[in-house]
Amino acid sequence: MKITFPHMGNLYMIAKPLFEELGFEVIVPPPNNRKTLEIGKNYSPEFICMPFKLNIGNFVQAIEMGADTIVMFGGCGPCRFGYYGALQKEILKDAGFDVQMIVIEPLHYGIENFLSEAGKVFAKKNLIGILPKIYSLAKMIDRIEKRVHFLRPREMVKGNVDRIYNRFRIEALKTKGIEQMKKLTEATTVLLDNVYVVDENVKKIGIVGEIYTIIDDFANLNIEKIIGDMGYEVERNLYISYWIDNHLIYPLLRKKDLVVKRYSKDIMENLIGGHARETIAYAKWFESKYFAGIVHVFPLTCMPEIVAKSVLADLRNELRVPLLHIVVDEMESDVGLKTRLEAFLDLIESRSEKSGQAKLLSWN
Repeated sequence: MKITFPHMGNLYMIAKPLFEELGFEVIVPPPNNRKTLEIGKNYSPEFICMPFKLNIGNFVQAIEMGADTIVMFGGCGPCRFGYYGALQKEILKDAGFDVQMIVIEPLHYGIENFLSEAGKVFAKKNLIGILPKIYSLAKMIDRIEKRVHFLRPREMVKGNVDRIYNRFRIEALKTKGIEQMKKLTEATTVLLDNVYVVDENVKKIGIVGEIYTIIDDFANLNIEKIIGDMGYEVERNLYISYWIDNHLIYPLLRKKDLVVKRYSKDIMENLIGGHARETIAYAKWFESKYFAGIVHVFPLTCMPEIVAKSVLADLRNELRVPLLHIVVDEMESDVGLKTRLEAFLDLIESRSEKSGQAKLLSWN
């Protein structure tokens, strides 16, 4: 069995060693790029969101590299992601690709549904020793990403952090198994810890929105790097390990994200799919922590985030912090994005100078 999976940010750094430890040959598709998107567009419905098209592009490229099995996670709630796996399976079948597709449903649908598909991959393997190591690795990789966000606006030699981080992402493809990936992660952590920083009072920008488009830098046109290079620290609420916590671990423990529970209970009590509740809750949380601004990123036609956008519009006066909505699709350009971000950050600076305190900023 030659397994592949879709790209989503640094997911491949976790999925690749996991499947290798389980004894499978792993085919990692090329990183998301314009060609991936063009391939995906050729096979996808016109008005489906960009993550769907990138998934299809990943699958086709991986199949051409020899993959015969696709592992895909499902979704829950009324979001269309819940049937993406089934739809993608039919699209690949109609296009003549002979491939097995395993869609692992989240635990929200019950452990029986989860085990029925997950068992096709994880059966006959000793997961007791593997899963804790993978979870620990996911936490380490996310800490590196957070460290990059912290250092980028503060580094003394501009570009040093990105050189370390880019090399980390390339070298991750050459590792095999958990231990090699762990050693690479530890070595990268040491390199980042030795980056010289300028002691500046850097403002923070919170990133919220649809998980794929805020985690995957090709999908969001590298928005975190653009903001970091402009001198602001980025902090977002969603990471791969957060997804593992909230979709695989918390349901078993009957536990919930306390930020979401506190800040969304009076606004959006029920799940509407995707991460709309997280978007609303963490926008309010970032505001409570005196962030200088909030950027809301989501793909065109994303229903949960369109609802979240409407809710945030109603909360605009209550939030008292500049809020920018970025809708991404295949027509978006990084030039247009930079222009919008520059205007947004100029607004933050001008309001900050007038008020003298970032916490008193108001959009109106």
